[in-house]
Amino acid sequence: MNLKQLEYFRMIAELEHFTKASEKLLISQSSLSHSIKELEAELGVELFMRQGRNVKLTKYGQMFLPFVEQALDTLGEGCQRLRDYVDPNTGTLNIAVPPSLSAFISYMTVFYISETGRTNVNFQISQVSTYDEISRQVLQGEIDLAFSTNIDSPLINRALVGHHEMVLLVSKNHRLANQSSVDLKEIDGERFIHYTTASQIRRVLDAEFERLDIHPKMVSETLQDHVIYGLVAANQGIAIVPRPLGAMPYNVKALPIENAGPDPRKIYLLWNRQSYLPPAAVRFRDFVVQHGRVFDEYLLSMNGQ
Repeated sequence: MNLKQLEYFRMIAELEHFTKASEKLLISQSSLSHSIKELEAELGVELFMRQGRNVKLTKYGQMFLPFVEQALDTLGEGCQRLRDYVDPNTGTLNIAVPPSLSAFISYMTVFYISETGRTNVNFQISQVSTYDEISRQVLQGEIDLAFSTNIDSPLINRALVGHHEMVLLVSKNHRLANQSSVDLKEIDGERFIHYTTASQIRRVLDAEFERLDIHPKMVSETLQDHVIYGLVAANQGIAIVPRPLGAMPYNVKALPIENAGPDPRKIYLLWNRQSYLPPAAVRFRDFVVQHGRVFDEYLLSMNGQ
């Protein structure tokens, strides 16, 4: 049994005529008859009976037809969805970002659509809390693209899009809030809100604290940037985070780190060189690569507001 036989069967059932069906299917009547006989032989029943020049379904054909129609309709829907998915103007692309870049990816989708006119592209954006999970999804081909820090793997292609400054967040009621910048040595012994050990930032900061021989007092840890913002705003402690994008969180001040501190995080567009990229993802990737340091441009536009 094959797909063509099922399509032939449905067409004959609809037209009730072999000759008309063969003309519509653009095959010879002998080929059509032979194909149906093979199908009947495999099923062990007769599907049609003659009534003059026409044919009618037997009771076995009537029993079989709804299942054939359902199977062909489902397959047709699947083919159409696949075509829609890979169409560069209406397709779907899956992008992963850490929470700290959520405002940037919103900007990028609007920028891309406004510049290209591809209003029917479906963006599926996943906020992924940890660098390790983003790395896993990219390496296993579960997502098309990611904006993140670098993934050091020969399987990964990358394009640098900018740098994300690390800042010290303090409550506006904190003793450091009247300063324009801060030396990390000033936070020794301070109540500190940290990322969990699952976070790449946690590993970078712990190494920096060890290098400077400073020991902030950790009072809370989380993976979520917005939880950190809330705890800092409530004056529960201070924190080092990628500079918040967009409006500064309520009752919070971001201080640049002077003299010593973690380097700005390099932000890349990443994709797996061995994974299939649908055309919509290829178009978006090429757009980003062509425009270069889009994250730095985004920061400049935000600062200019």
